Amino acid sequence: MMIRIAAAFALLLVVCSGESCTDPVITPSAYTTSDAVISSESVFIVELSLACANGAQSVTLYADVNGRQFPVTRGQDVGKYQVSWSLPHKQASSGTYQVKFFDEESYSALRKAQRNNEDVNAIQPLFSVNIDHRGAWNGPWVSTEVVAALLGILVYYMAFSAKSTIQA
Repeated sequence: MMIRIAAAFALLLVVCSGESCTDPVITPSAYTTSDAVISSESVFIVELSLACANGAQSVTLYADVNGRQFPVTRGQDVGKYQVSWSLPHKQASSGTYQVKFFDEESYSALRKAQRNNEDVNAIQPLFSVNIDHRGAWNGPWVSTEVVAALLGILVYYMAFSAKSTIQA
């Protein structure tokens, strides 16, 4: 009876654990918010295709960006993954953001290092992707309504001055 329970537990452990990926080959693409006028936060989206040398297809991934961790979602297609996060525009400065991707084993080591206040830079990610964010455009310095109002006042002044010159 104990052997059956142990065998069932071992089978459950094998089925539930994610595959590990060796020698990952990635094809990343990224999007970041460029217009702060129409959005309240800067959004970062990283999509990637992952191929492993050992043929692993259902790899569970986690992302780390500047010390914040995010789960990585698997796409409908095999080997497609996506992670996204957002920051207020003032916190999302322009520059390069490094997104570190961890499998379950290295993510566990990362979380353990964080709990124990150890050096998290010692944990090697499975791979990393650099994202260039150019910053978000906040719109023109002067709104078009102000320009139109000033132009209207200028036209009125010129017309009034011309009228006064003609009548004098």
